[in-house]
Amino acid sequence: MSEANLTLVFDGPAVENGEIDVQELAPALLAMGELIQSANHEINGDRAQISVKVRATAEGSFEVDLSLLQSLMENTKALFDFAADHKDGIAAANDLADLLFKVVGGTLATGGGLFAVIKFLRGRKPDKIEEKGGDVHIHIGDTYFVTNKQTIQLAESITVREQAKKAIASLSEDGIDKIKVKRSEHTDLEVTKGEVGYFEYEQTEEELADETRTMTLQIINLSFKEDNKWRVTDGGDPFNATIEDTDFLNQIANNEIAFSRGDYLVCIVREKQFSTAKGLKKERSIIEVQDHRPAAQQLRLL
Repeated sequence: MSEANLTLVFDGPAVENGEIDVQELAPALLAMGELIQSANHEINGDRAQISVKVRATAEGSFEVDLSLLQSLMENTKALFDFAADHKDGIAAANDLADLLFKVVGGTLATGGGLFAVIKFLRGRKPDKIEEKGGDVHIHIGDTYFVTNKQTIQLAESITVREQAKKAIASLSEDGIDKIKVKRSEHTDLEVTKGEVGYFEYEQTEEELADETRTMTLQIINLSFKEDNKWRVTDGGDPFNATIEDTDFLNQIANNEIAFSRGDYLVCIVREKQFSTAKGLKKERSIIEVQDHRPAAQQLRLL
């Protein structure tokens, strides 16, 4: 078993008497626990489990002592011993704490873990990322940040980044100005109210397909708002489609077309498929409406 200890500190006028609103503390502690769990899973997979225990508080601000207790899964002790000798494989509890909260000072170079990377980037995209002698250098302009591959792995994980954002969310509340992570013999990590925006992130999407075809669609709901998204079906599951045919939209605006529920549109439809962190996503847009057919009003006997 490996163990690491750290202290989570909330600082500001709202906590000067050593008390904190439970509605602010509970989400922060849960998010911190989820962050550490997510980081452990991202780095170690199913080879090790980690738990986060709350131990005590202190007056003046509001401090919570946390213990990270990591246990190895069956048949992984030999791998852990190998990792200790070769500096790869399973990241122990103290290593995980470094990957998340380590801070290193320097002149041109500043380095450390995930939170330090986020603070360095300030919501910006790196100009260049390069490996040098086992380290990873993140460049923005003439400055760079020194870290490692595993920290980059955490920075690219949507699950980890979401929990990191939640862990400092209490800074958005009045009276909480600063959150610190204190560790024995380490430089304290500090996140201030003005740095909350740095923890936002953009989800990247990869385009998988872009196809255009003719379809007959039945109108479920129509919209005349700016986005012009209509609810339609091709006989399968209903979906939203953006109307991009300006001639068709002008006819509607001039009251040249009247609609009833269930009317049909013969259209040229563009479908785009994307891969996102949350799975596959499809976007549909109606490029051209070729025909508008009223819904059937009566049965045909012959």
